[in-house]
Amino acid sequence: MKITIIGAGKLGVMLAKTLTAENHDITVIDINEDKVEKLAEMLDVQGVGGSATHYNVLEEADMKNCDLIICTTPSDEKNILSCLIARKMGAKHTIARVRNPEYSAQMNFMRDELGISMMINPDFAAALEIFRILQFPSASTVESFSHGRIHMAGLKVSETSLLANRKISEIPNKFINSFIICAVCRGDDVFIPNGDFIILPGDILHITGSHHDLGKIVKELIAKKSTNVKSVMLIGGSRISIYLCNMLTASGKDVVVIEKNKNNCDKLYEHCPKATIINGDAGDYELLAEEGIDKVDAVVTLTDTDEVNFLVSMYSESIGVPKNITKINNQNLSRMLTKMGMESYVNISEITSDIITQYVRARSSVSSSNMKTLYKLVDGKIEAIEFAAGRDIKFLNKSISTLKIKKDILIAAIQRKNKTIFPTGSDVIKENDRVIIVSKDTKIYSLNDILS
Repeated sequence: MKITIIGAGKLGVMLAKTLTAENHDITVIDINEDKVEKLAEMLDVQGVGGSATHYNVLEEADMKNCDLIICTTPSDEKNILSCLIARKMGAKHTIARVRNPEYSAQMNFMRDELGISMMINPDFAAALEIFRILQFPSASTVESFSHGRIHMAGLKVSETSLLANRKISEIPNKFINSFIICAVCRGDDVFIPNGDFIILPGDILHITGSHHDLGKIVKELIAKKSTNVKSVMLIGGSRISIYLCNMLTASGKDVVVIEKNKNNCDKLYEHCPKATIINGDAGDYELLAEEGIDKVDAVVTLTDTDEVNFLVSMYSESIGVPKNITKINNQNLSRMLTKMGMESYVNISEITSDIITQYVRARSSVSSSNMKTLYKLVDGKIEAIEFAAGRDIKFLNKSISTLKIKKDILIAAIQRKNKTIFPTGSDVIKENDRVIIVSKDTKIYSLNDILS
């Protein structure tokens, strides 16, 4: 596809890297010509300097032949306007990053009347991911499929876990057909395991299970001392905090928000009436102690500064808070957090990039097996993808044991109407099933791509 990315910030650069690696023809537009020049040198992309709200700049980017324009600047209004101009000039599809909830609420109008294909609110997406993790606090990551019926959780194996030092085939019978271990991280290595794979303490398992059963499975097999989160402290009063605060209070959680800026506190008072709002500096440990950081079940650091988030999370971890989630902007910090045993973090650019990559792959495929969800895990080494099985799938109604599936690809789950299936060799995929595929080092565009 011929794709134009507007904005060479963190998200724009991440998208340029990801989509170039998937062999798309990429053009990047940014008002900062130095940024464009450096990016063009670093990646195999075309660069155009200037404002994407100007007709002549978009014309230079060959907008009439553009398959997709992705607008990622910090300004909602510029992103929307750039999409509208690009559509008038001939761009086939448009995506706008939009943070203002008022614009997000008008998505149907923007799509049907103005022709904007997709609007992404990164703050809401990040809040939703954090909320999912807090529902399964023993997990470092939680991905959701099939409208929340199936989850994939990242879980660290302890010395006392029932799974430690066992082959996967030796998992107790009562758990068979209730979950699947899709991937195992061991240090810097990642494996798609088979039944003979031996699980070791310290491994991080990525497990798929139903929403109803996953908590019980985690408690019995992985973490018997799993904490049920009832109270949460949010550090920073950003838009993410507002979305997350309302999700948490609506589910009955007690929430305290600490925010340094008085104007932001006023917004929090207005939008989060059920939360306790504290105007103060999260760098003041006496304040944190006074507000009971040592008594809450979870701390989520959401300031705009990685260093503050990192330090507060480290402090929270050191005093024994059961669950800590850190927002990071610098992708390189993720490995440092993992090495320190702080596996739960969110990167807004990564979350947004995954959503956009899923859209691009879905548009790139001619198959009827529509891609519904895509997550990149373990620094992109693993992908978990949900497809709706169309009638052109070559192996409909054939036993999985008869299929020649490529190496390091696993069918992790099947959702058939209201029935969740964790497949064995005798199961089949039927038309309209939702199918979860996990792959290592292989890009999947259609269900047919899993066959060798």
